[in-house]
Amino acid sequence: MKQALNHKITYLLSIGIVVKLLVDTSFQLFNPFLTIIAAGVGISAVSLGGLVGIRSFIGLSAPLIGIVADRIGYRKIMQISLIISGAGLLIAGFSKNAGFFATGVIMTGLGQAGFTPNIHAHVSSKLPYEKRAMGIGILEYSWALAGMVGLLGAGLLIEGFSWRSPFIVLGIALLASSILLFSLPESKTVTSRKSSLSGKEKLLDFINLGSNARSAWGSLFVQGFSMFALMHLMIIHGGWLVDEFGLSASILGTVALIMGFTDLAASVSVSLFVDKIGKKRSVAIGISGMIIGFILLPFLRLSLLTAVIALIIPRTFFEFTIVSNIALVSEQVPDQRGKMLSLNSAFGLMGITTASVLGPLNYYNFGITGLAITSMISAVIALMIHLLLVRDR
Repeated sequence: MKQALNHKITYLLSIGIVVKLLVDTSFQLFNPFLTIIAAGVGISAVSLGGLVGIRSFIGLSAPLIGIVADRIGYRKIMQISLIISGAGLLIAGFSKNAGFFATGVIMTGLGQAGFTPNIHAHVSSKLPYEKRAMGIGILEYSWALAGMVGLLGAGLLIEGFSWRSPFIVLGIALLASSILLFSLPESKTVTSRKSSLSGKEKLLDFINLGSNARSAWGSLFVQGFSMFALMHLMIIHGGWLVDEFGLSASILGTVALIMGFTDLAASVSVSLFVDKIGKKRSVAIGISGMIIGFILLPFLRLSLLTAVIALIIPRTFFEFTIVSNIALVSEQVPDQRGKMLSLNSAFGLMGITTASVLGPLNYYNFGITGLAITSMISAVIALMIHLLLVRDR
């Protein structure tokens, strides 16, 4: 039985990595190629950054989706989400004006909100807490591979064809992936007993996270501030590298490949060590490393090599932070895991939404130093909340 269970988990993680790789590539697509895509669409980089922020804001629907997923099953929600994302990417890729492009991008935000937290919940529900970081860490290899394979491929497609090609290829792949998920078993569902509650009672019930609420809410705010800290920099890092060193789309893809290797190293470290050294301690180590990276950033812009190193340091520690925190969040309120992980996604998306709007604005007004200072402050706030409020269940 144990061996069969291990085989099932291995298959779940394998399919999860492949499909999440596609989702993560579509999510990260704007980071290195923001200015190139904006020029292709015919809008400014600041306007596209705002649109990416709206996409992330749509992701705030994740907690409501999570409640539904707890009741009807994680797999069904993941499949619906992939269809929405795939259709949105195709609409963006084939769009003839900025309005249709924006519609497609916003659809991908809804799809992302439904898929990512529910694949985390599905995997978490199959693993004991003492192996949770290992499973989540392995699943999050997809984020690193998105940079290593996905964004490198996107850069080559853009340079070889046009800015539209990654949207079209990813859209088709996500629609096909929704069919592939039929090979996964459905998760257990819970029966709702709240239909008789009033609207106010349902709202109070929604925000009630039980006896561990202080720690649970703290872990969610850590996610939001940590996500803002890095994405405030990464949303415009491609524009900075183009301005500073005149990089092409293919070279930007190569830079993404290098960062993908560091992301993979961070995720592997989580899967190997976090369950042993403790999830709370791991998050603290990760945030501290981000802070150091942001402090060093303005001083490492001497060459392309040192600039890439300056980006790698906070990004590597960020990946270690976020993956460790997902495992920590998954056990804060075990009987509401789908909702907690969806709230975690929503708080992260709030950070991304704000970062997507402020990042380009701060860069064009204050340069890379302004970006680094703002990101450092956000990371310091995340560390204080984590140390003071969050406890490891």
